[in-house]
Amino acid sequence: MQPSSQSVGADSSAEIAGPSSGHRMTRAELESWFCLRAIDGVGDLTVLRLVRAWYSPGAVLQASHDELIQRGCSLQLADAIRRGPDRSAHRGIETELSAIERRCIEVRSVLDPTYPTRLKMIADPPPLLYINGTLTEQDELAVAIVGARRATASGRALTEELSHDLAEAGITVVSGLARGVDAAAHRGALAAQGRTIAVLGCGIDRTYPPEHGRLRGQIEERGGDPVGGAGGFTTSQPSLSPA
Repeated sequence: MQPSSQSVGADSSAEIAGPSSGHRMTRAELESWFCLRAIDGVGDLTVLRLVRAWYSPGAVLQASHDELIQRGCSLQLADAIRRGPDRSAHRGIETELSAIERRCIEVRSVLDPTYPTRLKMIADPPPLLYINGTLTEQDELAVAIVGARRATASGRALTEELSHDLAEAGITVVSGLARGVDAAAHRGALAAQGRTIAVLGCGIDRTYPPEHGRLRGQIEERGGDPVGGAGGFTTSQPSLSPA
């Protein structure tokens, strides 16, 4: 694959595009993302800039030192990419890959055409989303409801009513599984047998706050899924719809 003529230092807010079929990533493809992410000095913004220039993490990892420099990498970054992750990082990658396979988690990259469109438009979209379930086209029609953790009883009741009505109308309700307003938003959508997405800031393998484990379970029982870059999403599907 030939690198593009765009410098790695270009503005990462531009849409990242490249050849992709929207299929589930193979283990090798996913490993290349993890390897690039595990290199010293490579954070999410750098990952985005690199894959924007080369259209795939594998192509970045295979680029020569001179090609990396020519496309805007610093000498230090080019050296780090050519060295690749250390042994400890490789062990961590193997552990993560095994956990993903064991838990049947889908990982969707920012290069995938099915990556959420509006999320891709922000300046620093998560390079990877972790999904345990299914995101649907219906989820493009969504409303985010977030609010106070220490919400009043009337505030929670109003949120549940609003979320119920939105979900009943076929709109996906998005919130954060947090205490207060967030939990009320999810409960309202669930009561309407609608879809709701919980964005998990703590990672897909954890539930915070821990007392919302049952709520998360109720969301996932509807054919739902966690998805995340720095965290995850859990989505519910109407009980009468196929998962």
